Amino acid sequence: MNYLSLFTGGMGGDLAMQHLLGWKCRGYVEIDDHCQRLIKQRQEDGFIDRAPIFSDIRAFIGEGYAGSYQGMVDCVTGGFPCQPFSVAGKQAGENDPRNMWPSTIEAIRIIRPRYAFLENVSGLLVSGYYGTILSDLHEARYDASWITLGACDVGAPHRRKRLWIMAYASSKGL
Repeated sequence: MNYLSLFTGGMGGDLAMQHLLGWKCRGYVEIDDHCQRLIKQRQEDGFIDRAPIFSDIRAFIGEGYAGSYQGMVDCVTGGFPCQPFSVAGKQAGENDPRNMWPSTIEAIRIIRPRYAFLENVSGLLVSGYYGTILSDLHEARYDASWITLGACDVGAPHRRKRLWIMAYASSKGL
């Protein structure tokens, strides 16, 4: 499977997809300068796939790079920023300037991957915004399944519940 990594961050998901699943990353989109340098270093070290590193997802879309990924990737992955939905924050949701869901769904609509594998805080389910996400996926012709899992579900001593969403193109008959 070829994939595009949105909001790559510290590459935890990418390491799992590449080393455990054998997926091939075709591009990383990460706005944080420190994380960009880390991605570049891990590419040079041979720990992760070499692929272009893009900065802001909005520029990635606006400058036409997203369109170049049509037909190139099977899956778009990403943990779009959780601060707007976290119970630890102000829970400003769609009114928070860090809400990157609109850019995430726009990238999915442009690229049209078979799958989108997304992650966020479990607070998104009770934020009042989750219906918008499901509606946007539906309008983009994706069906979705989701589950909340935490670190404690795999034996860690802390909870840290996360929402995992697997969206799949309904037009593919999957």
